[in-house]
Amino acid sequence: MAEVERDSRGEAKQSFFAKQQLIGSAKTAFQQLSAVLKNSTLYPEAHPFLLSSAEKLLSTIEALLVDRKEVAFYLVAGELFFETLSVPIDQSLVLLMEHFASRDVGGIIFKPGLTAHELVRFASLMSKEPAFFSTQGDIAGVIAKEQIDHIELHRVLIVDKKVMGTIKEEKKQVSAVFMDAVDAVKEMAHAVHIDKAASMRKMNTIVQTLVDNILDNRDALLGLTSLKMYDEYTFTHSVNTSILAVSLGTFLSFAKPQLAALGVAGLMHDIGKMNVPLEIINKPGKLTDEEWEEVKRHPIEGALILADIPGVSKMAMVAAFEHHQHGDVRGYPRVDESLQQHPFSQIISIADAYEALTAARVYYKIQMPAEKAMQILLSKRGTAFNPILVKAFVNMIGIFPIGTILKLDTGEAGLVVHQTRDLMRPRVLLLSKFDGSEKESGTEASLLETAGGHYKRTAVGTIDPYVANIDIKKYLA
Repeated sequence: MAEVERDSRGEAKQSFFAKQQLIGSAKTAFQQLSAVLKNSTLYPEAHPFLLSSAEKLLSTIEALLVDRKEVAFYLVAGELFFETLSVPIDQSLVLLMEHFASRDVGGIIFKPGLTAHELVRFASLMSKEPAFFSTQGDIAGVIAKEQIDHIELHRVLIVDKKVMGTIKEEKKQVSAVFMDAVDAVKEMAHAVHIDKAASMRKMNTIVQTLVDNILDNRDALLGLTSLKMYDEYTFTHSVNTSILAVSLGTFLSFAKPQLAALGVAGLMHDIGKMNVPLEIINKPGKLTDEEWEEVKRHPIEGALILADIPGVSKMAMVAAFEHHQHGDVRGYPRVDESLQQHPFSQIISIADAYEALTAARVYYKIQMPAEKAMQILLSKRGTAFNPILVKAFVNMIGIFPIGTILKLDTGEAGLVVHQTRDLMRPRVLLLSKFDGSEKESGTEASLLETAGGHYKRTAVGTIDPYVANIDIKKYLA
């Protein structure tokens, strides 16, 4: 039997498609739970219709229990999670989550040995008014009194100050990792420029660190890619492209060696520009035909440069050569039409294009809004870019990427700090002083949070930080 690949926590790794199937099963279970709770208010406990709905739920839970010790659902800030996977919900499930939240329930865990009778008793208990629970003390005690032995409830999750401090410290470390990557690309470019033998040892170490950080906290590094350093454009572009490519790889459940290969390819994809005159690279106006031909040679130059560096993977050379070979007629360098762009090169192409669209150049410090860049990528899916990869990229980044400042219908402003299962409803840090102080003691809110079946907050537009004179570096760096 083949050995099952496991992640850093020893858990079996799943493919992207396996995860989607699992999410679908989890959603079905929660929908069936909703039906059991509704039926418990309409029929007595022994009624066949109620028992039938409980049996259906039990069957789904037992199928989920085949590969795990428990089936755990968590309700956090308007989102539903099955284990660590975000589960998309419809309006009926939103109301069910409000029902649980009003009874101080933030987690529901089903264990082996569960019976349909316990599910019916649980549904009957949950139909009681919130005031009942407030007088009973500990939720676990209430469950125990009802002899519901194979269902465990947890209170609504609250993040304490110590946890927040740990998260902030991790972000500081991530910022240092980002700058180390910039320095590594600089050193490699300098070595190439002066014809000095370049070493891949430091580059590989940096990439492993990037991969580890993205696996632990993808949002933190994705947030840093929104900080465009126009005076370091050439180098930060490569680092940002690498982070975006590796992040997409994690979103698609790639194995760690594949993520490392993507990371190196992203950092080195533009190395050929070292052989393009700087005045052409930084020219603010339209390039002449001769200048454009110079630029179009950088993929070839990049592949040749990498071929001379000991220890560089073939994948890095391929990506350097292919990252501008889009599916339309403008791709370069032109090759036999029967040759297709490698999937890793397709990922680098999307990451490179998005980063370039949203970048602030040395001669133009204002960057394109991320949502407009997303629209451009979506308009080119199926032509310049692989449509499946574009869809995955947009789902990962979100319509409002981390670092976007949203104007909310409550009159508040919110900085996007985390994506949710709804691309239009991320989690935000509410801004009031706009001086960075909210990072330490501010309030986060999910735009998925509801009250009375309606969303508490909705984005009605975006705020340009440059026009509003807001320094987002104070929040993300």
